[in-house]
Amino acid sequence: MPIKSPMMMRGKRNILMKNKAYDLSSYVFRSGEKILLDTNIWLYLFPAPAGYPKKFVSHYSTAFARLIKAKAQPVLSPIVLSEYLNRYIRIEWQGCYQTKYRDFKNFRKSTDFTQVAASMKVFAQKILQSCQVHDLAANALNLQQSLNEFVMGNIDFNDAVLVDICKQLNFKLMTNDSDFQYGGIEILTTNPTLLNACP
Repeated sequence: MPIKSPMMMRGKRNILMKNKAYDLSSYVFRSGEKILLDTNIWLYLFPAPAGYPKKFVSHYSTAFARLIKAKAQPVLSPIVLSEYLNRYIRIEWQGCYQTKYRDFKNFRKSTDFTQVAASMKVFAQKILQSCQVHDLAANALNLQQSLNEFVMGNIDFNDAVLVDICKQLNFKLMTNDSDFQYGGIEILTTNPTLLNACP
């Protein structure tokens, strides 16, 4: 039996349901409200020392503090944690070690990597301690739909999975990624592209 999709067909073009974006600077969190945080948000909150765009850090750190104060519930997906760890290490390698280790795999086998990973682990543990890991089983995910949307160029595969998780568990997604314009979920962001595209 074919899996139903939120997509509507118009000729060969696939149109996904638009997301609804809320301006995080004025958003009022509610007690018990569940918010899934995207990878880019964790990189703003716990950045790799080699650097990450500074202009969004204060926006999202302030919002996260308000979320906690309101007793809303930050939610973590293992996909997001995996992306955070991989991106953190890549940022450090590209920023500090790429000339010393031309090949990333050689960096991962080095004592320099061990030192970077130790710092990264501290941040990862803070993330785990502050969040509830979502309880949607892997076999409940609509992976075929996520694959279809990825193949058609609508969205990154991991992003499509996060959209599916948010839809099934009624989570809002906090993100600064302008790719999250479609999927029929609610977005919390300060990204003007998202706010303008998803009114």
